[in-house]
Amino acid sequence: VIEDTCDAVGATWHGKPVGSFGDLATASFYPAHHITMGEGGAVLTKTKPMRKIVESFRDWGRDCWCAPGDSNTCGRRYDWQLGDLPYGYDHKFTYSHIGYNMKATEMQAAIGVAQLSKLDGFIAARRQNWAYLREGLADLEEFLLLPDATPGSEPSWFGFAITVRPEAPFGRLELVEYLESRRIDARPLFGGDLTRHPAYLGIPHRIVRPMVNAELITNATFWIGVYPGLASEQLDFLIDTLHDFVSGYTLARSS
Repeated sequence: VIEDTCDAVGATWHGKPVGSFGDLATASFYPAHHITMGEGGAVLTKTKPMRKIVESFRDWGRDCWCAPGDSNTCGRRYDWQLGDLPYGYDHKFTYSHIGYNMKATEMQAAIGVAQLSKLDGFIAARRQNWAYLREGLADLEEFLLLPDATPGSEPSWFGFAITVRPEAPFGRLELVEYLESRRIDARPLFGGDLTRHPAYLGIPHRIVRPMVNAELITNATFWIGVYPGLASEQLDFLIDTLHDFVSGYTLARSS
């Protein structure tokens, strides 16, 4: 089981932290996420065999398990015969996986450690901002489907997802363009239905049943931010802007 917790660092499910259920878990340190190192991320695991595999993928797919900068910690660097290579081929340059070069720098790690000490405060601020938006937009639920936490969960909110209801007199595009005109950034809920993207159109695949929710997200859902540094004045501006937009459409429809 691989848990993707890149957008949920600090969340819990029935009191247990996400990222602690599976064999592997991922975390992201992209600038928009809960903590950042400028880029990159982390893979979490509980077992040494899994750790060895993950570190191999990180280090070009090497079979060698020496830490970066170390050599011959096994004492057998030239005493291997793997694959179709000749006996004695340098184990440090033997590749058992098709891997990548994904090592973090010392500078990134230092930033990450400093960010980690602030994580609890970041999470609390995100939750507070999310709750502020949820309350301030509650009267627009006739037109907008607003998020709620799954019972038993305590989310560490990455953003505030809004879905324009099918019966609304406007679409997502009109609403997002209005927000952008007021200098409020919005973005879709990642890729939506990935099978509809150009990269996947030529790849054979099978869809076993209608993907109703994926279609709804693709056509009608977008994010707005709950960044910890947002002040109440900025959140109020966002709430007021959404109300202004909806009021304009409802007044036009009633006239």
